[in-house]
Amino acid sequence: MNRSLVLAVMAPFLVGASAAGQESSSAVQETAEVVLVEVPVRVTGRDGAPVRNLTPADFQLYDDGKKQEIVGFDVIDLAEKGPATPGQELNPAARRRFLLLFDLSFSRPKALLEARGAAKEFVLSGMRDADLAAVATFSLDTGLRLIVNFSSDRVQLARGIDTLGLVTSLAKEKDPLQFAYDVTMLQRTVGSTGGSGHRAAADAALVETLETFRALGRASQDRYARARIGDLFLSFDHLAVALDLVGGRKDIIYLSEGFESRLLVGTRETEQEKEWIITGDQWKIDSDRRFGNSAMQTRLDQMTALFRRSDCVIHAVDLSGIRTDADVTSVTAASTENSLFEFAQGTGGEVLHNANDFRKDLSDVIRRTNLVYVLAFRPTRTGGEGKFHELKVKVHASGARVSARAGYYERKGFKQLSPLEQRLLTADVIANEIPMEEIPTRVLATAFATGQETAAVPVLIEIPGEKFLAGEKGERTTAEIYVYADDHDNRLRDFFVQTVGLDLSKSRERLLAGGLKYYGELRLPAGDYRLRTLVRNADTGRMGLNVFSLHVPSFAPGEPYLLPPVFLESPGNWMSVGGRGKSASGGIDPASYPFLSLGAENMWPAALPQVRPGDASRVCLVAYHFGAAGSGELRLGSQILASDGQPVKEGTLAVLGKSAPELDGKRMLLLSFTTPQGLAPGRYGLRIFLQDPTTGQARQASAPFVVP
Repeated sequence: MNRSLVLAVMAPFLVGASAAGQESSSAVQETAEVVLVEVPVRVTGRDGAPVRNLTPADFQLYDDGKKQEIVGFDVIDLAEKGPATPGQELNPAARRRFLLLFDLSFSRPKALLEARGAAKEFVLSGMRDADLAAVATFSLDTGLRLIVNFSSDRVQLARGIDTLGLVTSLAKEKDPLQFAYDVTMLQRTVGSTGGSGHRAAADAALVETLETFRALGRASQDRYARARIGDLFLSFDHLAVALDLVGGRKDIIYLSEGFESRLLVGTRETEQEKEWIITGDQWKIDSDRRFGNSAMQTRLDQMTALFRRSDCVIHAVDLSGIRTDADVTSVTAASTENSLFEFAQGTGGEVLHNANDFRKDLSDVIRRTNLVYVLAFRPTRTGGEGKFHELKVKVHASGARVSARAGYYERKGFKQLSPLEQRLLTADVIANEIPMEEIPTRVLATAFATGQETAAVPVLIEIPGEKFLAGEKGERTTAEIYVYADDHDNRLRDFFVQTVGLDLSKSRERLLAGGLKYYGELRLPAGDYRLRTLVRNADTGRMGLNVFSLHVPSFAPGEPYLLPPVFLESPGNWMSVGGRGKSASGGIDPASYPFLSLGAENMWPAALPQVRPGDASRVCLVAYHFGAAGSGELRLGSQILASDGQPVKEGTLAVLGKSAPELDGKRMLLLSFTTPQGLAPGRYGLRIFLQDPTTGQARQASAPFVVP
């Protein structure tokens, strides 16, 4: 399916929304009213294995009972795909999302710690590269807590599982989107989490904390016990609603011992109760104890319905199976199993019994979910914000079992979303690189040597004011800026997050005429990265996502390296902010750009400069290990590249200033570049060649510009 088809961002919040595709796909205009709803469908046979080789003709799709035309069809077979590569297109609707939910109140601490090992092994080796997982906990004391958001970063997921969110990170900065649970792990390997002695001490402290949580809610009265279960249902309601903002099917791995099922479904009839019925003394029978609590059963049905509507399936892992002879408790495994069954059965999931080693059960879940069919249709009926539309999918395949979302909601206004919903929505856009161009953000990032293991990567973000302020009515607003750098193993290696408050009573006109430039910095070791930058207006919810590949060289001694040229321009109407968005791993002042010198003090970098034919622009070029002291003049050349990368004209460069080589081999050149006459409006590239006449070594680098 074309990536522009995936503008639906998964059905939950798309209807009534506007979006734009990436440059490489057929763009959808922001004013478009017609949207697509995507419906991920899993089809399994009697043996539980996925049914393959189905076509659009095998499916029927109904929206509120009305048959829909299937206008898009995609088949994702994860079992046949190799490892995901950075930037690889994968329909977000077909990605698997696992939420590992640890129940701290309805589980014994020792059972949780035993299950924790299997859960950690699952994220480290059971997940596929394209899978996403999240970690959360529930307790009666704190409610639901999202520990790690949906991510492919196995290190952060494993760290969240290790601590179950009960150990506060000592890091000075935290990630509000919760991709990073522990920023101290950003530059460390998976196994470098401490020795066995430290682990034993940490586990002992964790058991003590879990015992405290469990004791806080312990009571013998059934009425109080039902109130506790009511709190559980309410927290799960909120979780189900929030997960609707996350696209695709969500498989919730619920690790719990459950609560006493008699509180929900009652108990078997006793001999005494039989005698009371014979003698006409039915009034002596406790109907709630005998038949269950009808109000609680109704609440359970409502809760599981919310999960089905949000395309969630609960797989309950019965931790009561993790018992030893020393585990003496008044609550038996059989008395809690039925409550877990009710949770799972109501969402189309199942209870995984072999909790002592549920790796096989999780492997079976992976096997059954390897194949996803994605059906897309254009809805013709609307009913306003938050309106729910019921979906039904039928398939023409003998003995097939169909698993698809129960429906979708029309998009709610951003202000109506809870903080958790806003977090999940924003993180889903970043994790899946969902095209968002309501705010067409431009980003410039270049690596500089520091003499340490990590390079400094200043990041310039240009936010156009007119698009950012669209729909903004107030006198104050806030720009939220999120920057994440992931390596080729999908590990988060550094990030920074910043909020910038804007007083529009003083700056609205300037922002509308130009915009906001923000400077931050990352620290990254040598390698290739996927840099994701998202800007959001905190009031209107408008977003812009920019994604590109970044190479950080090793800056090996004596190895010539040429950084991409950087166009400089006068500040004009741009408002510049910098120096406060330091990276999670620390670093120098991000406002200290090395090329703000050489007579260019009043010039600022431009991510995508606009230059007119015949105009002269200043360009800064940074080179490493070129032209040792006393060597001859460096040789320069340039070409103008068309949008397809083919040379179209020779460029004209003049040297305005240069620095002497520094101790790390760096030197800077300030150049004047004259845009050739005759260039038609469009996007071009400036390629610069640099040669050291002493060694004969040459390098080239390029940067984009636009002719308006």
